[in-house]
Amino acid sequence: MQLWIVGIGAALAEFWWVAPAAAGAGAVGFVGVRRGRTTRARRLALTAAQRELQQARTDAIGARAAARVAQAELSRIDAERATGRARPDDVRAARRALETAQRAKAAASATIRVARARVSAERAAVPARGTDPKHLPLARLMAAHDAIAARWMEYETDAARRLAFPALSDVRVPATAEFLRLEGIAREVRPASATAPLTPEQFTAYRSAVDEAGRAFVIAEQEAWRLAGHRPDDVPTDHSAAARWTIVATEAIARSVDGITRAAEGAASALDAYRSRRGGRDDRPRT
Repeated sequence: MQLWIVGIGAALAEFWWVAPAAAGAGAVGFVGVRRGRTTRARRLALTAAQRELQQARTDAIGARAAARVAQAELSRIDAERATGRARPDDVRAARRALETAQRAKAAASATIRVARARVSAERAAVPARGTDPKHLPLARLMAAHDAIAARWMEYETDAARRLAFPALSDVRVPATAEFLRLEGIAREVRPASATAPLTPEQFTAYRSAVDEAGRAFVIAEQEAWRLAGHRPDDVPTDHSAAARWTIVATEAIARSVDGITRAAEGAASALDAYRSRRGGRDDRPRT
């Protein structure tokens, strides 16, 4: 019995390093996982752009193939027309199909150029290791989304702007309805937080939705200003200049009040003229 205990003690003494090593390996593994997540978060926009470029190249291959098929089909129908087996309408339809295929091919090539430019831009913008999480790609994108919503809310919460530009609150205005629809889509694909795990495809979908909502807001804002009697180019580009906005909105309200006043004065004058033509007779019903 004593020999067994002595043997166990000797074994423990010989392998004393096993437990610390296992603990160290676990710690290293945890750090590695955490570092991998941070790296993916830093490079998320770049990875998404690279995936987009790959997809654009795949789409371009298909578009070029479709254009070759359309060209061959037109040649076949031209040959059949010479033998009387194809009608002129068939030739025109084949030519339209070829034109469509060629436009799709050109669009695919343009998409590749845009995707390459995005990859270059995102590669240059990859945050350094240790960057504050609020400056990571997903956090920046969510902040851009919030900025669009904040610009719209300025028209909702500022009484002067709401009265001066009611179109931005009116869903019957097509541009406003389109903005609200696209902003709703962006909200649907928005991550729960800036640290939520996101695939490159999910990031691309969210970024595209935010971009579309931003463009739609610009259009809706310009339309609201046009309907309020301004040129679309008058919209302030510096959305932090609150004083400038308030002045413009107040001027628009003043013009509206002046118009209502002039209309009321015109109605009063017309009523006076009508009464004078009737000899000043009081037409009110008598009791």
